[in-house]
Amino acid sequence: MAETSAIVVGGGVMGLAAACALAGRGARVILLERHTVGHDWASSHGLTRAIRHEYGPNAIYTRMVARSLALWKDLARETGRTLYTETGVLTLGQEDDGQTLAGQAVMRAEGLPVERLTAAECARRFPQFQPESYSAITWNPRGGMLYASECLMALRERLAARGGVLREGARVTRVEQAGAGARAILEGGETLAADRVVVTVGPWINDALPELGAPVRATRQQVLYFAGADPARFSVGAFPVFLAEMECYGFPLHGPGWLKIASHLTGAAVDPNEGYAPDEVEIAFVRDFIRRVIPAADGLELAMADRCMYDMTPDEDFILDRLPGNGSVVVGSGFSGHGFKFGVLIGELLAEIALDEKPEFPLDRFRLARFTRPAGGATGV
Repeated sequence: MAETSAIVVGGGVMGLAAACALAGRGARVILLERHTVGHDWASSHGLTRAIRHEYGPNAIYTRMVARSLALWKDLARETGRTLYTETGVLTLGQEDDGQTLAGQAVMRAEGLPVERLTAAECARRFPQFQPESYSAITWNPRGGMLYASECLMALRERLAARGGVLREGARVTRVEQAGAGARAILEGGETLAADRVVVTVGPWINDALPELGAPVRATRQQVLYFAGADPARFSVGAFPVFLAEMECYGFPLHGPGWLKIASHLTGAAVDPNEGYAPDEVEIAFVRDFIRRVIPAADGLELAMADRCMYDMTPDEDFILDRLPGNGSVVVGSGFSGHGFKFGVLIGELLAEIALDEKPEFPLDRFRLARFTRPAGGATGV
């Protein structure tokens, strides 16, 4: 194993975690990042991400979340960084949405202490909300928020401790087979070869692997941060991470005292190499949601509209697989706006694929071959 060499292309959460996992298995690893770790175009940048077990009837994701949470806690202990705060997760849904109550049943079967609340119970427990328009409401005290930038820094520290090499400002223009292995061709013509290449480039997947054959598209998203919320009502302990019909989601106060509320609706397709300005229509949509559902936060100052791109698959399931016809190239893609929470686990799974180990979870759902047959059901956020 010590003789195995690996290149990981893309230094977001998935690439960092994959590089760490490969190095932890004795491989000689180099991680290539086109910009810098945590750059503000990256899907992995920013203050926070949700980690929640609510995945409707999709029990595999609920189990993967539980494993991921344990792995994040291990990384926190190893690096001495604070990576996670448990806030609980409030879900506002409908009885007939096929997700909320199915998710409650799955979580209960997995041993999670999830409750169903009436609208009146929800309003008593969380008076910031006006939940009368929701017919299915669940409360799960497990889950909360990951500190995204801290997670990236912790993985970077782990990679260095395991002897992996990180090269920032190394833009890969092409990945291709090279004999029994594969190679990455960098802008300027430099070529690096290895036994395995793992590609985790987020929205840039079609630039790196135009032959992928999967309908992954980059979409424009934005995250809104509001200032001026009452700490007594919106701090951790008083206000939870919440999901509302997969329409909007939010977090308690964090960072410089900001309340994070955003739309999860899939945005328009974009060229990931071109920037985009804040979308005033989406800002108005989120403000209208706040007015209707969280009136205690109505009228807050918009402190920042942050850019975030999703790499979307049609079924919102991930791609974790070898490149067809090239077993030396492994692809991690299509994380569809709900992948960050799994990052440290995805890294382990990609390393297991690359090194021909039996993966910890069944991966049939995440194979590229599904795009040549009828797609499965969507997963949501």
